[in-house]
Amino acid sequence: MKNLNFLIALLLLCSTTQAQNSETPNAPLVTRGKCKGADDLYIQSRESPERIAHLQRQMAQVNSKGPEGVLTPGSTGEDYDVKYHRLELRLNPDSSVKYVRGKVTTYFTTQNANFSIAKFDLASPLVCDSVYYHGIKLIASKISKVGDILQVTLPTISIAGTLDSLSIFYKGVPPVVSDLGGSLGFNWLYRGPSNNRNYYIYTVSESYGAYTWWPCKNRSTNDKADSVDIIISNPTRFKTAANGILMSETTVGSSVVSYWKHRYPISTYQVSIAVADYEQYPTTATMVNINGTSMPYYNLLFPETNTATSRANLDLTPLMLTTYSDKFGDYPFKTEKYGHYTFGPSVGGMEHNTFSGMSASTYNSTNKWDVIAHELGHQWFGASITCGSWSDLWLNESFATYAEIVTAEFAPATAPGTTAFSWRDGMKSKVMNAFYQARAVSAPDTSTTGALFGQSVYVYDRGAMVLSMLRSLTGDAIFFQALKNYQADPLLKYSTALTADFKRHMEAASGLDLATFFTQWIYNKGVASYSTSKWNSNGKTVILQLNQTIPYTTPVTHFEMPVEITIYGAGVDTTIIAYDKNGILYYDNTGSLYSANGNILQYQLSFNPTSVSFDPLSKVLAYGAFTKDVGLIVLAENHVDFSGKKSGADVQLSWKTEDVSDITKFVVEKSEDGRAFGKIAQVNAGDYITAYSFSFTDPNVKQGILYYRIKVIQQNGSFIYTKTISINSQYAENDFTISPNPAKDFIVISASKDINTAVSVRLFDVAGRLIKKEYNKIFGADKSLRINLDNVKPGTYLVEINSHPGKTSKKIVIIK
Repeated sequence: MKNLNFLIALLLLCSTTQAQNSETPNAPLVTRGKCKGADDLYIQSRESPERIAHLQRQMAQVNSKGPEGVLTPGSTGEDYDVKYHRLELRLNPDSSVKYVRGKVTTYFTTQNANFSIAKFDLASPLVCDSVYYHGIKLIASKISKVGDILQVTLPTISIAGTLDSLSIFYKGVPPVVSDLGGSLGFNWLYRGPSNNRNYYIYTVSESYGAYTWWPCKNRSTNDKADSVDIIISNPTRFKTAANGILMSETTVGSSVVSYWKHRYPISTYQVSIAVADYEQYPTTATMVNINGTSMPYYNLLFPETNTATSRANLDLTPLMLTTYSDKFGDYPFKTEKYGHYTFGPSVGGMEHNTFSGMSASTYNSTNKWDVIAHELGHQWFGASITCGSWSDLWLNESFATYAEIVTAEFAPATAPGTTAFSWRDGMKSKVMNAFYQARAVSAPDTSTTGALFGQSVYVYDRGAMVLSMLRSLTGDAIFFQALKNYQADPLLKYSTALTADFKRHMEAASGLDLATFFTQWIYNKGVASYSTSKWNSNGKTVILQLNQTIPYTTPVTHFEMPVEITIYGAGVDTTIIAYDKNGILYYDNTGSLYSANGNILQYQLSFNPTSVSFDPLSKVLAYGAFTKDVGLIVLAENHVDFSGKKSGADVQLSWKTEDVSDITKFVVEKSEDGRAFGKIAQVNAGDYITAYSFSFTDPNVKQGILYYRIKVIQQNGSFIYTKTISINSQYAENDFTISPNPAKDFIVISASKDINTAVSVRLFDVAGRLIKKEYNKIFGADKSLRINLDNVKPGTYLVEINSHPGKTSKKIVIIK
C-alpha cells in the first residue's frame, strides 16, 4: 500500500442514509444450495512437515510478545487452518444502496482435537441467512452472531488435522470503517458526472477491513488460503476485477457472471474485488517473458482515465516486471497475470495478488512511476511473502519502497526525471529529520490501520534505508542473492516471514553476525552522526578517524553500521566502505572485512587525496563531515610492498619495507574465500636479510584461488594490514596428459605433480552434452587415474578434470 488517502467527501458519500434495497431478489448468485465437493476446488499440497514446524515456531515467537511483534489477542480462527475460499457474490453498482448478497465456502483443517466451533469475523450489519454443512442446512440454534463474530457449532471433529468445509450465506449493507483518514473494507462510490454508470464498487481490506464484506479470519496475516475462487454476478454493463485469472464471463439475462481463479496462497486482506464500467488497456494483453514463461499483463481503467498519459505510465510496467525478476527472483505469480485496475482512493494504490488497485490520479498524472513500482514490488514482498505479524509490516512496505530505488537504478527509463541517488536522498532526508526519530521500524502499535500506516516514514523510508545500509555492507552480489534466497526459501515462499527470517538469509549470504545491527535499526529509534570526523594523508596514503555521536534520544549508545566515505583527488575519486562495530572500524578489501586501528582507518590509494566526503550518495542513516587534521599520524603502510607467486606446488610470498624502526613483527594470514583469514606464520622485524626484505613459503598448497595478506604489528601495539593478494593455484592444462589418444576402451589421466585432493572427471560431446561422469576419484601413487569408456560411442569429446575450485579440460578422440 502506498499513499492511500481518501477524500472526506467520499466518506460522506459512503455514509449517506440507507435506502431500501432495490436489487432484484432473483438476480443470480450462481449457486444457492449445498456445498460443492472437494473435486470442484483446488487445495495445494504445500504444507510439508518442515513448513508446518516453521509456522508453529513463527506463531510461538509472535505470541511470545517479544520484539518480533504481537498477534492481536483474541484473533478469530486460531484453532483452524484455512485451505480454500470460494466467494460467490451478487453486486450491483446501480443499486440505490450499497448492498451485498453472497455465499462463502471455506475449506479448513482443524488445529486441535475435538473441534466443534468455527468462528468467523463478519461485520455486525451483515446478516447470516444460513450455514450449510456437508450439504445440510444447520438449524438456527447452531448459528449465533455477537457483534462482529459469527459462531457456527458443528458436530465434534475428534482428530486434529481433519479437512472439512462449510458454506455461509449472508447479506446486508457493509459498514463504513473509517481508518487512516479514509474508508476501508467495502466501498460503494460515485465519481460523477450525473449518471448511474459512474457508481462503482471496490474493496481495500488492509489491514482489518475484510470482515466488512465477507466472513473470514480478519486480523491474522499468517493463515493464507492455498487458493481462492471469486465468482461475481452483476449487471451486464459492468466488468469485474479480482485476483488470478478471469476464466469466464457468462451472460444470464440482464446479468453477467464472472469467474476468477487464483491458484496461489493468499492472505485475507489481499482478497479483492471491484465492479465498474471498466475499459481494458491494452485491449489484447501484453505478453511479458519471465525467464521463459509468457505471462499476460493488462489493466482495467475507468473510461475517463483511459488517456494517453495513463497509457504511457502503465506501459512502464513490463520493464519493471523483468527488472524485478532479475533482482529478486521470478515474478511469483507468473503462471497467472499482472495488471492494475482503477479504484477509489484519491491518490496511491494497494497491492493485491496479481492485480494492484490504483487511484485514477496515479495513472493519469505525469511521473507517477513510483506508485506503479511500489505496488509491483509488493508482489514479491507482501503478496508472495507476507509479514508474519503486523509488527513486521516493514517486510512488506520497506521492501516495496526499496523497489522504487531498484527501479530508478536498474530500469531508469521507467523513472523519468529522477535517479536512484535523488530518490534515496529524499528518503534519507525525511528519516534524518528530528521529527521522525520518535519510533522504530518495527510497529509498536498494531491495533488499527491508522496506527500502522499513519506515520509511514518508519515502515516505508526508514526501513528502505536499513536495506540500503545492508546493501552497502554486503555488496551488490551478496545483497541481491540474499533477496533471491529469501524469496526462494521453501519455508517462506507463498507463506509468511518475520524479521528473524530475513535476518537469517542476510547472515547466511554474507557470513556476518547481524544480530546487533537488526536489534538497533529495526527495534530501536534514532540515527547516528559522524560530524566531528578527521582525515590526513601522507603521499598516497590516507588516514581517517571516524567519531560517532548520537544526536537524538535513543536507547542505543553506539549504532553498528556501514559508513561510506568518498576520497577525492585531482580528477579521480574512490569510495571506501567501512563497518563501525561499537567504535571499532572494519573495512572491505577484495571481499574481506578486517579490523583497522580502533576508530582509525588507513587506506592505500593510487592517487594523492585532496578532500574527503561522508556518504555523498546518501546510502546510510548518518550525517557526517571530515576536517583535515595534520596531527593525525599516518602509519607506515606505504612502506610495505607485498607480492607473491606460485612456484611448483608452493606459494612464495615476499615483502619489503624502507624502515622497520616502528615495526615489531609481520603476521602472515591466509584465506580460501577472501573473507575468513587465519594466521599461518610470523616473521620478526629483526629477521630481515638485506634492505629490509622478507619472505615466507607456503608449501604444497591446495588447488584453487588463495588469498594472502600481512598484518604489520607496530611498536606501540597497533597494527595495519597490507593489501590482500590472490594466487591462482588452479590446475593448468599442461599439468595433465591423457593417453591413449585416440582411445578405445579406457583413458589414463597422468599428472605432472602430486594431486592431493579428490577430483571429478566429466566427458562432454561436441554439442556440450554430458556423456559420462566420475566423482571423487583419487590419483594413485604413480600420479595416474584410469577412466573406463564402456558404452561411449566413437567421436570427439572434451574431458573435464575438476578439483573444486580449479578445473581444466582436454580434447580426446574415441574410436571403436
